[in-house]
Amino acid sequence: MGTKLTNSNKAPWPRLKRHFTESFTGDLLSSKRAQSEDRVHVDEERDKRRRNAHRYIFLLLAVIILPLLVNNFYQGQYLLATGALLLLGLLVLDIVLSTLHRETILTPAVVVGVCMGLAVLSLYYGQLYSLFLMFPMLVALPVLFTTRWAIILGVLSAVGAAPVVFSEFKFATGFVLGVSMTLTWLVSAWLEYAMTKQSRRLKDMAITDSLTGAFNRRYLELQASRALQDWERNRRSVSLLLLDIDHFKKINDEFGHHVGDEALKSLVSLIKERIRGVDTLCRYGGEEFVLLLSDTRASQAKIVANQLRRAVQQAQLLPQGPLTVSVGVCDLREVPDLENWLRYADAALYAAKDGGRNRVELAESASILIPEVPPAPRTASLGRH
Repeated sequence: MGTKLTNSNKAPWPRLKRHFTESFTGDLLSSKRAQSEDRVHVDEERDKRRRNAHRYIFLLLAVIILPLLVNNFYQGQYLLATGALLLLGLLVLDIVLSTLHRETILTPAVVVGVCMGLAVLSLYYGQLYSLFLMFPMLVALPVLFTTRWAIILGVLSAVGAAPVVFSEFKFATGFVLGVSMTLTWLVSAWLEYAMTKQSRRLKDMAITDSLTGAFNRRYLELQASRALQDWERNRRSVSLLLLDIDHFKKINDEFGHHVGDEALKSLVSLIKERIRGVDTLCRYGGEEFVLLLSDTRASQAKIVANQLRRAVQQAQLLPQGPLTVSVGVCDLREVPDLENWLRYADAALYAAKDGGRNRVELAESASILIPEVPPAPRTASLGRH
């Protein structure tokens, strides 16, 4: 007897679970920092997750509203039934719009606020079961709202429901219900805070160099690719500075690796203090760092590079003698891709090293020939200290 093989990727239940999990990966609410970072570059993947997450939330709220609608029609409460029907219709319409990748009429936050108001109003009409429909909405408050609005809506809902609760139930019962609702809100708020903090910590670990606190090479590739795309669309110039500490191997040999590590951290702190918030500092490898300067052409970037070079030399970052850096500068006006952008800056850095170190060179004035074919991979800056 033959057996029928099934493809697990095509099974509906695993596919649904995977889709649900991916939809709620990351923050549903954008922080001010995230909004600033994504002001120019729209994260399409995040927007897709947001739409999918909103669709699930709309579906859940529709399930909550449906029994309220049916019972109101059954009991002849046509005012409440009409309100629930209109809200259900908007939810269905928003589900359709989000499926079509269009902007919804109402946001989940607004819908939750309206649902809570409808539940409180139903309590005043004697529908005590509406009290229990508020629990899932209390859970949603810290997820969909900022902390301030989550507290305001939670307090307003409690103030609105309290007179009905204490008039219909004994004081002890009403007190227990009030404590239960408060704990529901607090537990949800704590879980949201813990998950958001953990998510941000993991994200920072994924894009940050653990020793220096600068961004890592993965983040550099992401930001440089965005800069190239933005140049193609909007002609916004970005310059790349490739910085290398002079004689770093000698520093490690004479003073020890712990002194070298402290020098790297001090160098990063010094550079961060002297660049703008829109600029990006990344550790490229070993003692090499890449600095992306937004809206900066090569001539302007050379001035910045010399200012940083002099500041490093004067800062006395080593216990004996000054620390110096060599810098290669290249903007992206004539660069076809990220690989060549780094190669051109690397060629300028080699020219600075060959010129005596503690220098800044532009890519177009680099004295060495840039090969058409990328050279073989090399380890982090060994051989040009």
